[in-house]
Amino acid sequence: MCKACYVHVPFCQNICAYCDFFRCRYHKGLVDRWLFRISEEIQEKLTYPLETLYIGGGTPSSLNLSQLEMLLKSLYPYAKNCKEYTIEANVESMDFDKLVLCKKYRVNRISLGVQTLQPILLKEIHRQHQKKDIKQCIFNIHKAGIHNISIDLIYGLPNQTLGMWKEDLQEVVDQFDIQHISLYGLTIEPNSEFGRKGILNIDEEIEADMYDYAIEFLEEHGFYQYEISNFSKKGYSSQHNQMYWEYNDFYGVGCGASGKEHHARYDNIKNLDIYLHKGPSPKYVELNKDEEMFEMIMMSLRMKKGMQRKTFRERFNVDVYDQYKEIIDHLIDEGMLNLDSERMYTTNKGFHLLNDVLVRFL
Repeated sequence: MCKACYVHVPFCQNICAYCDFFRCRYHKGLVDRWLFRISEEIQEKLTYPLETLYIGGGTPSSLNLSQLEMLLKSLYPYAKNCKEYTIEANVESMDFDKLVLCKKYRVNRISLGVQTLQPILLKEIHRQHQKKDIKQCIFNIHKAGIHNISIDLIYGLPNQTLGMWKEDLQEVVDQFDIQHISLYGLTIEPNSEFGRKGILNIDEEIEADMYDYAIEFLEEHGFYQYEISNFSKKGYSSQHNQMYWEYNDFYGVGCGASGKEHHARYDNIKNLDIYLHKGPSPKYVELNKDEEMFEMIMMSLRMKKGMQRKTFRERFNVDVYDQYKEIIDHLIDEGMLNLDSERMYTTNKGFHLLNDVLVRFL
């Protein structure tokens, strides 16, 4: 039984230069047709009350007020008792009326796409907000009665300097009443505008310096790094994302959504026309026991707390140490991994070199 659900809203008012997610430009008629189809999918797929629900995209806040209410109303029977109910939003399209609507339907967490505070960088990546708009949006979120706010920031943008990055982080902790920060190193994908223009990543050492600085700076200012890319104040780590990292099953709903159920991963069709006519049309990848064991380790070690040995035993009928004894012993000897009676987790060294740790389990 899935306790978590991800809903993908593929529509955007504006396409960002770095974006390679499945998305398309907002068109009212298309959204109306999409709402009819996704309401059918929700009723067909969801059967139990959820613990966490995440509406992502795309830009969910690009929907107009009546469209957003239709989506939230379709999800309400399954979402009304959620411990954490998140919706992604862009600063310029999440107005106060939409926030009041979200509160009405039990949304209790907002994830804002901030990315950068630098005007020149905002223009280059085609974001439509300015710093003053972010402050006003955060004020409105609290005014609407939602007090769990996460923001996304990107480092490694073209023309972004370490000084700009430090300035952004300082302003975020000084001026924004938020509880969670997600940091993403820019990956330039072939299908993004940056990729098509042949724009290259900045120097790897500068990007690494940005990440290292953020870890130290944010922890000094009350944001604990609980996962590779995520930092939160006490009690505000993302419950939904931990469903992924703890390798639980979850529903994927909507055109372009992904899910995991019954020892298989699936991706819904990334073609809006096919979705509108035929529904999600998922493609499944069956997982064998060895693949699932590795994937659970891979996901769990992204978290500072690591993996519960008891959970691994219950799922696979074998202890992780018995299954990977030689690998674990070597990683412990190298100062990369810790193992106690309850958990397997990386050391600080291993956390910083996580890919090197994970490849050993392949």
